[in-house]
Amino acid sequence: MKKTVLRRSSQAGLLSLALLVGGTAASLAANLPVEKLVGGQSVKVDPAQRVYVMDAVFMHLTDSRLNQFDRKTGKFLGMIPTSFNGLAQVSKDGKNIYVATTYYERVTRGERTDTVEIWDNSTLSFVKEIVVPPKKAGALNYDGMFRQTNDGRFILLQNATPAASVTVVDAQKRAFVNEITATAGCWSIIPVPGAPRSFSTICGDGALLTVTLGDDGKVASQNRSQPMFPVKDDPIFITPGLLSDRMVFVSFYGNVYTAKPTKDGMSFEPTWSLLDQEDKAKNWVPGGYNLLAVEPKSQRLYIFMHPDGKEGSHKNPAAEIWVYDLKTKQRVARIPGQDALSMSVIPGKHPQLLTIDGGNAHIYDISAPEPKLVQTIKGASESALQLMGWGGNNG
Repeated sequence: MKKTVLRRSSQAGLLSLALLVGGTAASLAANLPVEKLVGGQSVKVDPAQRVYVMDAVFMHLTDSRLNQFDRKTGKFLGMIPTSFNGLAQVSKDGKNIYVATTYYERVTRGERTDTVEIWDNSTLSFVKEIVVPPKKAGALNYDGMFRQTNDGRFILLQNATPAASVTVVDAQKRAFVNEITATAGCWSIIPVPGAPRSFSTICGDGALLTVTLGDDGKVASQNRSQPMFPVKDDPIFITPGLLSDRMVFVSFYGNVYTAKPTKDGMSFEPTWSLLDQEDKAKNWVPGGYNLLAVEPKSQRLYIFMHPDGKEGSHKNPAAEIWVYDLKTKQRVARIPGQDALSMSVIPGKHPQLLTIDGGNAHIYDISAPEPKLVQTIKGASESALQLMGWGGNNG
């Protein structure tokens, strides 16, 4: 009987306490001003001084976002929502952010709508939505999935249904203008160096298909090269480093393939290896996602490497970052890789290398042959595989 009385007394006490707390909270809430959520405020840091981290995968695939930080201080500046497995890039003039994404009516199911969105890069506010065919590739954030032509006129999006095609959006008219189906059997989008409105894509037989767009966004011409690499024996990573006149690809086994656009199509330079005999003995191989980049002025190649390579290790994080002089084809530096998975280079008078290990972003000064770590932004993302900068007139 005592237990029953005690239980009831306890319940009465808790109820009284709850009423007291609730009443106090209600009283406090009544005296607080209504908070208004605001956006569209100007980001004071120049777009060329920011690092853009595409936080899209694994942890919150249906709620991806593009985080922005000050490269110098590491300060968080803001973010843009990019919905379901979004892709993002900075416009050529740095004024806008382009986002390619998918919306489902019930978040993970229901009617699908694919869009290319325009966001103001000065205020991180929404500008316009362009509905495109619901064919956007459900791929990870590889650079080659979402690009622009070199003149900035057209925005290009990789599709997969699973047939490959490319969506073309006119950035000037802010409208969908074309779907290129001639790229079936080929994958990734590579802006062709020196060409304002041409892109190449890697085909299943090892050839490069190059497509040139007219002013209307339609295919003006196309050219298919001879095979550049043996697909079965020496597969390549899909995103190359881009120089002013060449594209530099690297294979899973550390061989370098260089494609040079010509009037007649594409020519290939002799293949060479990143590895010496000692490297081969330890089975060093490239690994990562966006795992290589080049700095155009110095013509240096940066690439993630790891030892004890084997079948399936081509996405392993970086044990080291190796640096090569592309003019001499010699390694000029090697530094700890900090388990990085992706990289990009910002060219210019003070070039920088950006890397990310999935969560933390690392920024290096690469004005000298050996990269110097100058900033680490901890917690830049929850699970990112892409980061980028905008190099102003050099971007």
